[in-house]
Amino acid sequence: MKTEIGKVFRELRQEKEMSLAKASEGVLSISQLSHFECGKGDLTIGKFFALIGNINVSINEFSDLLKKDETTLLLEQAGKIDELANLYEQERKKYRETSKKQDQLNIIALKSMLINYGKFERLTIIEQEILENYFYEIKKWKYSNLQFFAIALTQLDSQSIVFYLDNILEQDNLDNNLILMILRNAIYILAQNNQTEKVKFYLEKFKSLIPQIGNIEIGISYAVQEADLYEVSGNFREAISILEQIAKTYEEFYMPEKAKLYQEEIKKLQQKL
Repeated sequence: MKTEIGKVFRELRQEKEMSLAKASEGVLSISQLSHFECGKGDLTIGKFFALIGNINVSINEFSDLLKKDETTLLLEQAGKIDELANLYEQERKKYRETSKKQDQLNIIALKSMLINYGKFERLTIIEQEILENYFYEIKKWKYSNLQFFAIALTQLDSQSIVFYLDNILEQDNLDNNLILMILRNAIYILAQNNQTEKVKFYLEKFKSLIPQIGNIEIGISYAVQEADLYEVSGNFREAISILEQIAKTYEEFYMPEKAKLYQEEIKKLQQKL
């Protein structure tokens, strides 16, 4: 992961004709930045944001140059929630000084992540309007747009999610892993809001992409969403049947801890019968 990120950073720095000294100013030593660009050193989230700020690049622009979902992995490392919260405050301060749109979008992206982790309740009305306008103005969805949508769609209403997701699915040559992430998040929200027909439609799309990914976890993710749909509709027996198959699959692949998690969920559903 860090090799690709460092390489992209170096390309952007050189494109802007910026020296190592200038790009690293106030963040790292020149040697530390050189090591990072060569894939030989890790960065904290705060230092990563400070570096791309030094070269005047937004997180969306940076992500657009990556072939994989590596920036999200960097941003959502387990145990880094407090650091994300601190970074959010730093970005707010930076935006007050610059008023740049890219800084404003960074704030909304970070806040959306923190909402998902329970640090905030919701976006403000103004932030929601900015988010809606940003997505509405997209003519062709690029990787960075999709990545932002995957993070922020939890802050949209069902109608908006359906509108943008239908638009996304009309495009060709999209990253299947990222589309699966978006579909998974959208299906969960729409199921909670009783959008049954759309959930079924997106589940079929999700299912059609599974063979192209070829990953057992993706197949199980589809099954979990199908079980959630049955649970929301009150068909607990079907939900239990699916979860039993998931637990059995994990046992067959020698993953007893994961099997146990689903067995606990089965017990909870059985109490609703």
